[in-house]
Amino acid sequence: MAFVRPSLLAMLLACAVCLSLCPPAAAQGETEIDLIQTLGEEEVAAREARAQAAAEREHRERLEEQSRLRQAYQQYLGAARRTAMAAVEAKARRADPQQVQQLRDEARAIIDRPNLTKAMVQQELDPIYNRLEELLVPTQEQLYAVNADLLALRRQIAPGNGNDVDWIEEIAIQYALAANNRDREVIAGNIEYRNTEQYGMTGECDGIDRCNRLRMVLGLNPLAVDFKLVEAGRDHSNDMATLGFFAHDSPVPGKETPWKRAENFGTTASGENIAAGYGNELQATQGWWYSPGHLKNMMGQGHNRIGLGTHGKHYTQLFGR
Repeated sequence: MAFVRPSLLAMLLACAVCLSLCPPAAAQGETEIDLIQTLGEEEVAAREARAQAAAEREHRERLEEQSRLRQAYQQYLGAARRTAMAAVEAKARRADPQQVQQLRDEARAIIDRPNLTKAMVQQELDPIYNRLEELLVPTQEQLYAVNADLLALRRQIAPGNGNDVDWIEEIAIQYALAANNRDREVIAGNIEYRNTEQYGMTGECDGIDRCNRLRMVLGLNPLAVDFKLVEAGRDHSNDMATLGFFAHDSPVPGKETPWKRAENFGTTASGENIAAGYGNELQATQGWWYSPGHLKNMMGQGHNRIGLGTHGKHYTQLFGR
C-alpha cells in the first residue's frame, strides 16, 4: 500500500520547532553557550524536550495514519472483490453463454485477419467488445447497487489520497471475471507491484490492468507482471527518449533486439509494442488497441507474462510466454 508522506503542515511545524530552539540567536551570532546563559539550562532543556516530544508524536501519528490506510485499503479491496463476484455472477445468470462465446469467436476472427485495419477495429471489433462489456462487466454504479457500503469504504480512503482508488474496483472486477484459480492468482499477484516504492509502477500498472481487462473480456488469460520485463521496457524507453530514435531495433550495442534487451535483465520476451507521445500508459494502451500489429501482440494467445516500462512519453510493452 502507499505510504503517507509527511504533510506540508507537519513540515512547517517541524521548521517552527527548529526555529524556536535557535531563532534570532544564530542571526545575532550567539553561540549555544550564549543561549544557555540567556535562557538558562533548564529552559533550553525544556525546549529540547518539547521538540523531541513533538517529533515523536508526529512520527507516531504518521505510523497510525499509515496503519489506518492499510487497513482501509484491505477492507475496501476485500469488499470490492466480494461485491464484484456477486455482480459478475448476476450478469452471467442473465447472459446467454452461447451468445458470449459467439461474440468472442467473432472478435478473434477479426483480430486474426491478415489485412486488419484501424477502421475494421473501430467499425467491427469495437461494437463486439462493447457488447461483451455490457453482458459481462458490472459498472461502478452496479457495484454500488449490489453493496451500498462499498462507496462508504471508498470515501474512507479518497479524502487523503485523491480519487486514485479506481484500480481497486478494477482489480476486483478482473478477479471476478477470472475463468479459473490460476487466473485469479495472476490478478491477485499483480497487486504487489502497485503503489509501492520498491517498484514505482502505478501508471505502468494502469496500462497492464487495461491490457488484462481487454484480454479477459475477449476470453483470454490475464498476464502476470514480470518486473524484469518492466525494467527492460523502461531501459528501451529511456534509450529512445535520450538517443532520439523510435524503433524496435536499438542502435545501442548489446540491446539490438527485444530478445537481447529482455535477456540483459534476466528474462525472455515473445513480443514487444512501443509508443511515444501519449499522455499516460492508459492512452498508450488504447493507441495499441487501434493499431493492428500492436493489437495482435496484446491479444496474443501464447503470452503469460507482461511488462510495461515508461520513460517520459515513451512506452515499451513486452510480453513473455
